[in-house]
Amino acid sequence: MSKRFNRIYVEITNICNLNCRFCSKDNLPKKEMTIEEFAIVINKIKDFTDTVYLHIKGEPLMHSNLDEILSICEDNKIKVRITTNGTLLKKKIDILKKHSLNQINVSLHCENDIKDYLENVFSVCNELKKKTTIVYRIWALPSMKIDKMSTKIVDKIKDYYQLDDNIVNKIMNDKNIKIEDNLYLDKDYEFIWPKITDDNNEYGTCLGTKTHIGILSNGVVVPCCLDSNGVINLGNIFNDDLDMIINSELFKNINNGFKNSKIYCNLCKSCTYRNRFIKKDILT
Repeated sequence: MSKRFNRIYVEITNICNLNCRFCSKDNLPKKEMTIEEFAIVINKIKDFTDTVYLHIKGEPLMHSNLDEILSICEDNKIKVRITTNGTLLKKKIDILKKHSLNQINVSLHCENDIKDYLENVFSVCNELKKKTTIVYRIWALPSMKIDKMSTKIVDKIKDYYQLDDNIVNKIMNDKNIKIEDNLYLDKDYEFIWPKITDDNNEYGTCLGTKTHIGILSNGVVVPCCLDSNGVINLGNIFNDDLDMIINSELFKNINNGFKNSKIYCNLCKSCTYRNRFIKKDILT
């Protein structure tokens, strides 16, 4: 049986309408997948997963053929999750309501100066959550308590949804909090995008190649969604079958290394995510 992934990240565009400081700077030419290219991707990955995340870098709602992209996923019975900065939700609401989306993640910590940004996001998401799970995402401290930047966002959420003190307290101190049916708030601390450094730490693990892989807008397959520049090039989905890619020596070396808490690639040695899952993986 073919290897199955919990999800595959597909970057339908690496173009974004914002320039947030916490987002890594990439060196790749700006590109969006054509409909023909995306159809190739879905045809080649549909036997390996039932869920795609339309995001690595870029703003997926900017894709000029978003409607067709979502239709291809529906035709192939692929569940879709979108991660967006939320600035185009109001403009794209008709397309989003038209399709059966599994989940929409809205990064509320994006840096923009759009008037009434949060109010527009909340209003649109109230419509979308009738048939789609909505997850608001904000930054937190490593302790999962709210940082100063996110406190203003939480205050807006509290006022708009008229939350009681019990839920607000959970938001301030916990993660993955249910606000209403089909509406959640997720928190995570700001990570550092990996880049090759002199770090020689060869020990650690990751879920990349184990539960997921990523596909960049140029077709390059990467072991995880943090390799936005395609430093670890496993192959190109436009030219190669996925079965061939995941049976390559490079893929196997990375995958086997993570299984044994040993890092194979230099990029991964500098990644702050490398030890996040080590206890869980050792236990299982």
